[in-house]
Amino acid sequence: MKSGKILRCMHKMLSVLCAAVMLAAAAPFASAQEHSADDFVHAEGRKVIGTDGSELHIQGMALGNSVWSNPSLPDTSHHNEKTYKELSEMGFNSVRFYINYGLFENDNDPYHYKKSGFKWLDKNISWAKKYGMGIIINMHYPQGKYQSNGGGLELWTKKSYQDRLTALWKAIAKRYADEPTVWGYGLVNEPVVPMKDTMEETFEQYNKLMQRIISEIRSVSPYQAIFVEGIGSAVKADGTREYEYFADPEHSFAKTDDKNVVYEFHKYDNFHFTHQNTDWAGTKGITMTYPSEEVVGEDVINGWVRCETAAKRSTAPNGWTYFESKSVSLSDKANIVIPAVNASSLGQDNAVYIDDIVLAEISPKGKRRVLFSDGFSDGEFMGNSWSEDGSGVSEYCADEGNKAAGCLKISGTNSFYIQNFKRYEMKKGYKYVVSGYIKYDCGSPEIRMDMSLSENIHSFDKDYLESGIRPYAEFSKKHSVPLYLGEFGVISQGFGNGRNGTGWVRDMISLCRKYDIGFDYHVYNEPAFGLYKDYPEGRNEELAALFKEMLKNK
Repeated sequence: MKSGKILRCMHKMLSVLCAAVMLAAAAPFASAQEHSADDFVHAEGRKVIGTDGSELHIQGMALGNSVWSNPSLPDTSHHNEKTYKELSEMGFNSVRFYINYGLFENDNDPYHYKKSGFKWLDKNISWAKKYGMGIIINMHYPQGKYQSNGGGLELWTKKSYQDRLTALWKAIAKRYADEPTVWGYGLVNEPVVPMKDTMEETFEQYNKLMQRIISEIRSVSPYQAIFVEGIGSAVKADGTREYEYFADPEHSFAKTDDKNVVYEFHKYDNFHFTHQNTDWAGTKGITMTYPSEEVVGEDVINGWVRCETAAKRSTAPNGWTYFESKSVSLSDKANIVIPAVNASSLGQDNAVYIDDIVLAEISPKGKRRVLFSDGFSDGEFMGNSWSEDGSGVSEYCADEGNKAAGCLKISGTNSFYIQNFKRYEMKKGYKYVVSGYIKYDCGSPEIRMDMSLSENIHSFDKDYLESGIRPYAEFSKKHSVPLYLGEFGVISQGFGNGRNGTGWVRDMISLCRKYDIGFDYHVYNEPAFGLYKDYPEGRNEELAALFKEMLKNK
């Protein structure tokens, strides 16, 4: 062969090689080999099967990626390669990777996808692969805004947003169709839809979009699992929301014929515990401990039966008056007791101060046990207030106190005003007494016990948590489909101070194992719920130790 012909041949071979390299760089996870379902994590009946052919128990941690602000560029300070190493060493085998549509397209330039979003996703997939973990890509903030708070209704009313979401999912699925590290795709996080004329129409708007997205994904990615959530709630015309109907999995999950679907639900029971003492969740001043005898679930038959008011016993030189009630007992008319304060008709310029309220339970043998005690020294209190005309306010007061600084202040009431605290189930043969201190210059404020009648009563314990999971387990068994607890977690205020957030997490993980449910903890790095408050600072070492203990020793 002549030298010129040899050189032309070599040049042609180099050109082909360079083209192949460029193609690989453009789609780093692509492969020319033929695939089957066995090459990917997938659903088989009620089980999730791993790439090794055995049952896979998903143990995930959420990476939030600051999606709630819908950033246009990745937050690369949120986590890094060390995060995957740390999570793997704790026993996590996957991450639920939150994305927002803004990482991939701009509203003024739809369907033209940004390289920066895919580059960040590629990097995370590489890290996950390096440490033997999987990634579940979750659309946490779709076109039309974040769903959970009910502000994203335009996704369901604007066809252009649905078109864009569907196209984006197809582009993501096409890019990673040959990458087994991507375990699956979570289509829409915590969907909240507009209420239609009928529940069937309300559901169908959700079902129709999910079916459409699934079909488009399947056209380019036949084998990867799809994670589908149920409707969280529907927003009515007056802005209120319907939850109860969709609490039944039969009414909330999309109806799909696709066999490779994992059915996802979220649990933050009890909300006042998992989201305690924070403004944005509407729980400011509310604190809870797990477990406790506090009633958190009941079907109320009669919300108010009667009350027992505490009598004045003595007044101390500091102006605080001690009150104590007679005892009350369980009857066929009342089985719930609630410590409460009545501070009615004080006037706009007057206030009363309440401190050291105690609800005690006395056994048939005369043994006294405290069920509820609040000295208001930490600036927090659990309860609900009610006013006949809307006047009055209950608030923490740091400037007053009976035995220690801090108390409850009620002021500005023009009519009947009640501040309730926690609810407790009365036991047969036991007696209940309330006591406490009041400092006042006007009116006739009262410390008292209110009573009501309920059935199907649940205290805040593991049985209560299980009652929330059981309907999903029954759905799984009935339809032979796998389940995934895509979010559960406790806000930072639920740890420390004896509130036992780790006990709650421990029981949730054990219940998931009991019912063979995969799970994902919310979330790795976030001031409110994070394993880290601000990565790499502020790790919750109590929670980290629990994960190492439970996830490594399955």
